[in-house]
Amino acid sequence: MKTTSIKKNILLSTLYQVLTLLIPFITAPYVSRVLGADGIGIYSYTNSIQLYFSMFAALGTYSYRNS
Repeated sequence: MKTTSIKKNILLSTLYQVLTLLIPFITAPYVSRVLGADGIGIYSYTNSIQLYFSMFAALGTYSYRNS
């Protein structure tokens, strides 16, 4: 079995954290420019409807996990 070094793990973790911060700064202006105001509104509306379905589907699953 391979053993990984702590330095490599720290480097990869730091790179991951930096990328999770930078990628939204790059993609958000591009997506908003491409979709426009109406497209962003439609996306937000459909995302909210999807969130309601996800919350409804998650009802009761917490109690199944604890049993």
